[in-house]
Amino acid sequence: MKKKRILILSIVITTIIIICVVFTLNHSNSKYLSIKLNGKEKIELEYGEDYKDQGAKASYKKENLTKKIKIKTNINLKKIGEYYYKYTIKYKNITKSIKRTVIIKDTTKPEIKLNGDERINIYLDNDYNELGASATDNYDGDLTDKIKVEGSVDNKKQGEYIIKYSVADSSNNENTISRTVNVIKKEEKKVEQKSSKSTTSKGFKIEQINGIYYINGILIANKSYSLPSNYNPGGLLSEFQTNFDKMQSDAASEGINLKIISGFRSYNTQKNIYNNYVARDGQELADRYSARAGHSEHQSGLAADINSLDQSWEYTNEGKWLNQNCYKYGFIIRYVKGKESITGYMFEPWHIRYVGNDLANKLYNNGNWITLEEYFGIDSVYN
Repeated sequence: MKKKRILILSIVITTIIIICVVFTLNHSNSKYLSIKLNGKEKIELEYGEDYKDQGAKASYKKENLTKKIKIKTNINLKKIGEYYYKYTIKYKNITKSIKRTVIIKDTTKPEIKLNGDERINIYLDNDYNELGASATDNYDGDLTDKIKVEGSVDNKKQGEYIIKYSVADSSNNENTISRTVNVIKKEEKKVEQKSSKSTTSKGFKIEQINGIYYINGILIANKSYSLPSNYNPGGLLSEFQTNFDKMQSDAASEGINLKIISGFRSYNTQKNIYNNYVARDGQELADRYSARAGHSEHQSGLAADINSLDQSWEYTNEGKWLNQNCYKYGFIIRYVKGKESITGYMFEPWHIRYVGNDLANKLYNNGNWITLEEYFGIDSVYN
């Protein structure tokens, strides 16, 4: 029994001695194992900036162990945050590690742009139509719905008003832009009817019924012939809507999508629209694309804008189909390319007018449209 105890004690002592020796050797060798970062311990990157890590280097005495380094990282260059690179070297049962911190941040302000002009003039008593702004951020993307609008316009009082638009991204980078709105006074001029002749230059009869001009039974609204300010059919007339619905349905069966984007406009609505355009672009330019109140076909309830207000729309499948087929349903392309001097308005491939099948067929002219002014022998010029 005594011999057994002595044996156990001897084993324990031997084990302790071995552990001590190994520890001493490892501790002694540990000082020779070195691992160091190449570059800085902490790096800050702007979101979107490329990053190539410089790595680390390791050695044991004079032996280069860099290639034996194991690297672990959680970096994600597409997301702001704090990340790490961990470098580990294991040699002769010795392990050493070192870390680098990489911070990806966003300090770029969102980009914000005004819809419309930086300075806008409106006339007293005209409504101010807020055009708003758009905003994008390099990290958050579209921030338009985050824009805050401050300021107001008193259309009853002349003066200069500032509308402020501000937006901040998720990193609290904020940008601000502003628009100046001038409320100005306008002296309105009375627009007189150009002619009281009973017939046109081509012999068509001109009738005026309740202040509305008809030629050969067709309602006329252009720069020479105006509608009364109190004329208001309440919307698109049934003959327009019924025939448009039929045309829309037939077009859809051919894969063509037609929709009304602007139909009836009252006298006052057209007045506000036109005056805003004049305040923005000046009267000479506005008169090329917008009718003065009382002179707009939209007030008649017999005209509408289809799909787009871009002249290039004529080249789309929808634009081509409308140009080649609308006459079958009693519609005409009202403002024809190359005939601004005749109609008084620039080319509008989207603007259709209902005149009935008989006249529409005559004006179609195999797609080389004849204008109402040419057919009836009338002009379209403001007095």
